[in-house]
This record gives sequence, structure tokens and C-alpha cells, in this order.
Amino acid sequence: DRVAGVYTTGQIQNMVHLHHQPVGERAVIVGAELVSWSAALTLSEAGCRTEALISQYPKGEAYPFFTHPGKLWFRTRVVPASEVVAVKGRGRVSAVDIRNTRTGRIETIACDTVVFTGDWIPDHELARLLGLQIDPANGSPVVDAAMRTSKPGVFAVGNLNHPVETADVVALEGRHVADRIAEYLGGAAWPGDGARLRVEPPLRWVSPTMYRPGDGEPARNRLVCWIDEFITAPVVTVRQGGKQISRTRLAWSAAPGRAFRIPSKVLHGVDARAGDVTIAVD
Repeated sequence: DRVAGVYTTGQIQNMVHLHHQPVGERAVIVGAELVSWSAALTLSEAGCRTEALISQYPKGEAYPFFTHPGKLWFRTRVVPASEVVAVKGRGRVSAVDIRNTRTGRIETIACDTVVFTGDWIPDHELARLLGLQIDPANGSPVVDAAMRTSKPGVFAVGNLNHPVETADVVALEGRHVADRIAEYLGGAAWPGDGARLRVEPPLRWVSPTMYRPGDGEPARNRLVCWIDEFITAPVVTVRQGGKQISRTRLAWSAAPGRAFRIPSKVLHGVDARAGDVTIAVD
């Protein structure tokens, strides 16, 4: 049975900020990305101490300038290379068991609250009910650079396409797509298929997922990706039909738990009629 005291980030924020309800006294957060620290702040405001943040990765996913002050401010720790293997309790959570994925060692942490954060999926129920074509890599609608979906007249923007983004980024994307919506309302034709964008591990997904050279650039001239490894100096390679289109070294690092942005100019040279495009990073 699911014992009381197990929450998601959204549940915690609603309970504390909207309904002013108590949470618990000692918490373990599963995840160590930026939103995980936001959950720690929310718990602190409710009088609940965060005992530890558990990360499956070799180190916490959040930027160091959040992680180091966060550990001091909340008097907590980040437990890397670990996973939760048991949630204990009868009626209410009393402890969690975590396993170190390098050594196999099991550690028990006493707590009455567990918060699961990160590893986001989109709220795509309405998109599925509409019958939109869905990208299986991340559960988002297949969209082009103008955020057009597979159904004429339906656009998709923001966290429906690439969870999770901050409100300012989503607002800029809405501004980007507004002109295309106006064009459609003015009678512009809905285009057909283009080249599908696909990724290789450690990339998990990319947005937009379709590209036509005549569509212009996506919002903020960026492709948004999710990655499952830390890469300090990423090199992005784009291939189509067995041919290398571009190879670009980026000046910023890539890390799990946060958006990895690639300049859309790496797609210049793609032929919409030449089949799928593969994006890789090393």
C-alpha cells in the first residue's frame, strides 16, 4: 500500500503555498536538480527539514552555485550515485532505503516525508485526446519550428513540448509563435511533413521534432534537448542520409536535469526530403 507522506513537487507546493497545510518534520527528496531545491525551500517554509537529496547521477544535477549554498542553508546533503529501493512505514512513511549504485551499499534514512522531483513528462492528455502525433521519446506532440502540430490549426508551445521550462522562456516562445498563428488565421496553408529530428544517447529527446528549411528558426534560435550525462565540452554532430551536415563545439556544458540548448544553425543544410535527421553529442 502507498503510505501517507509520499508527494510530488507540485503536491507539496499546492499544500504549502495555496492551502497552508502541514507536511511533515523530516523529508527525503528524490532528485537533486534545480526544482528539487525549490521543493526543499517549500518544505522549509512548512517547518520540514530536508535530510537528503538523492541523485542517480555522479553529482547533483543543479548548478554548483545553487547546490553549495543550498547544502549550507538547508543543513542537508546531496547523496550521489544512489537510488531509492524501499519506502518504509505503516500508515505513514518512517524511513527510506537508498542503494549506492557503485558499491551496492544500503543506507537507511529516517523520515516521515518523501518528495519525488524531476524527470519531467508533459501534461499531454489533451493532445492525445485530440489525436495529435506524439513523439514517443518525451510524450510531447510532434511540432515544427513554428510549433505547428500534426493537426491543422493546433499549435503547441512551452512545457507541453519540452518540460520543464521557466515561465519567462515559455512566454518568449509564445511570442515567437504568435505571428505564425496570425498567418494561419489569415489563410496561410498548413504545411506537410518535413525531416524528423531524432537523437542518439546520451541525448533523450529534442524539440522541435520536425524541421523544414523554409520555416525559419525555432524560438530563440535554439533546439531544446534533454541529456542523461554530464558533458563539459559538448560537440554536436548532425547527420542525414549517412552524410554529416554539421559538427559544432559548444561553449557551455551539458548536464542532466536541465535543458540543454543547441543553436538551430546546426540544421542549416538539412534537406526536408532526404529523410530523418540524427543529432548526437560527444
